[in-house]
Amino acid sequence: MNRSSVRRLLRTARRSAWYDSPWRIAGAALSIAVTIALLAVVAALFVIPKVLGGASLTVLTGSMEPVFMPGDVVVVKGVNEADVCTSIGIGTIVTYFPEPGSPDLITHRVVAKTVGTFDDGTHCRLITQGDNNDATDEPVSPAQVRGVFMYGIPQLGWARQWVQQNPRSVAMVVGAIVVVALLWGSLRPPKTRVVSYGATGAAVPSPPAPGPLDEAELQLRRRELAVREREVAVREHELALLRGDPPPPPPPADPPHPILTGAAPGPAATPEQN
Repeated sequence: MNRSSVRRLLRTARRSAWYDSPWRIAGAALSIAVTIALLAVVAALFVIPKVLGGASLTVLTGSMEPVFMPGDVVVVKGVNEADVCTSIGIGTIVTYFPEPGSPDLITHRVVAKTVGTFDDGTHCRLITQGDNNDATDEPVSPAQVRGVFMYGIPQLGWARQWVQQNPRSVAMVVGAIVVVALLWGSLRPPKTRVVSYGATGAAVPSPPAPGPLDEAELQLRRRELAVREREVAVREHELALLRGDPPPPPPPADPPHPILTGAAPGPAATPEQN
C-alpha cells in the first residue's frame, strides 16, 4: 500500500468518526443521557424499593400538597412492626393501611404519637394528618404501617399507570423502535477503519530471502524450461530430416531433477585443484 492510499484511508476514517461532527456529538450525548436517565428511573422505581423491602406508589389525591401532587411517585422503605414505636418520630411521613389487611394505602405525616400498652400488644399509636387536610386521621397501629417515605419523583405516576393499563401499546411502541434501529443500522454505510500503519517516511522492508522451498521451485521452473527447449529441438530435427537438410546436432539430454536425485539446489561444486 503506497503512502497516498494510506492518507485517503486515514481521511475516510476521520470523516466517519463520531466526534468530527457536532450533530454526531449531540446525538451521542443525547443517547447516553437518555440511557442513563432510563436506568436511573428503573433503579429508583423497582430496584431500590425491592432491595429495601419497600414499594413505589402513585399519589392519587392532593392531601399532601404541596409536598406531593397527584401523579407523583413516592418511594417508601420497609419497616419492622417492632421498630415502629422507636424509629418513627413526629414529622416523619409514613405509608400505612387504613385498616389491617386493606389493599389501600395512605401516605401522611406523623403529627403526634401516643405511647402505652394497647390491646393488640403494641406500645404506641401514631397520629397522622395530611399537610393539606384540616383534621387528623384515626390512630395508626404499628401493624398498619407499610413503610417510611424516602423520596418522590414528580409526575411519573401517570406515565407508569398508563403503561400498566396499556401493555399492548407499550409492546408495539418498543417493537417499532427496535425495527427502526435495525433498519437504520443496516442502511448506514460501513465505516472504514485503519488497523495499523508504520511511521511516516519509514523505509519499506525488503522481502525476505528465498528459503529452500523457493529455491527448489526455481530449479523446477528451470527444468521445465529445459524440457520445452528440448522438445523444440526435437521438432526441428524431425523437420530437417523430412526436408533432406543436414541433420542438426542432437537435442540435449534432460537435466537431472535436483529433488528426485536428492541433490541440494544451488551452484555446482568446482573440482578440487591439485
